[in-house]
Amino acid sequence: MTSAPRWATAPTVPVRFLRELFAAQGLAPAIRDAALGRAGLRPRALDDDGFRASPVTFGRLLRAAIRAGDDELLGHAARKVPPGAYARLLHFLVHCPDIATALDEAAALYRLFDGAAPWTVDVAGPVARLRLTLQRPVQRGSLLYAHMMLLTLWQTAGWLGGADVALRRVLLPAEFAAYANEARFLFGRAPEFGDQAGMDWPRGVLAAPVGRRRDEIAAFLRRAPGGMTAPGQPATIEAQLRLMLAAADPFAALREDEAARALGLSRQTLARRLAALGTSYQGIREALRRDRACTLLARGDRSLAEIADMLGYSEP
Repeated sequence: MTSAPRWATAPTVPVRFLRELFAAQGLAPAIRDAALGRAGLRPRALDDDGFRASPVTFGRLLRAAIRAGDDELLGHAARKVPPGAYARLLHFLVHCPDIATALDEAAALYRLFDGAAPWTVDVAGPVARLRLTLQRPVQRGSLLYAHMMLLTLWQTAGWLGGADVALRRVLLPAEFAAYANEARFLFGRAPEFGDQAGMDWPRGVLAAPVGRRRDEIAAFLRRAPGGMTAPGQPATIEAQLRLMLAAADPFAALREDEAARALGLSRQTLARRLAALGTSYQGIREALRRDRACTLLARGDRSLAEIADMLGYSEP
């Protein structure tokens, strides 16, 4: 038995991903073959267990499969999710106050197509645990679906919050263990295998304010298909600090020496590393409070006094 290729040196997409683009949709062979042709592939490529496609080819095939089936979730939900639903969702999510609310609102939308929330989010100490529900057999048996949903949620949360989200843990069903190298490449860390699919994030991710504008959505969407086959980036020290401040109560009230200790650094080392990035602890803290204040003011459902108290200001 040969070992699976290591994506660290060969970033290609295994044929199982390509097969699953069409498997759940029940498309007629002629429609499937036409979609393959538009992506530059011959139908017999899917019959070759050793075939691997380039990320560019996969992106083309993903778009072709969505068009062919008229379904953004590729047949994995009870009802078709019309193309463009994710883009329209982003126009709504940029107005959410924080990542937790955005995740709840996104789950509510996709529940309309599948009868139940596609994921759950729980907090356990310093960890936010996101788990896919995998309620339908076609979801439980799909390597593509698990990766597609987890990567999309991870990248969307990071984009909305303006900082890469550090993954503490990646979980995949045990039957996908043969694809550990692919998952390691995509998520930037070795996955664990069991009976669930999900991710653990720092708790502060949920409280992080949404800081994106509608005019930034188009650029993000242009990069989105490539995100399915591109490796995740490790969270920077600035991103980790933002999440810690967002998780503090009152909001962003963590002292600099406390933050440094939590990061395993001295206060002086933290200051030097932030300076190398062109920023500072105080600058990040005030920018975070400003963004949160702007979001809450725009919603208009809290008084100035309430907002001031939430953000630790002494007066409105």
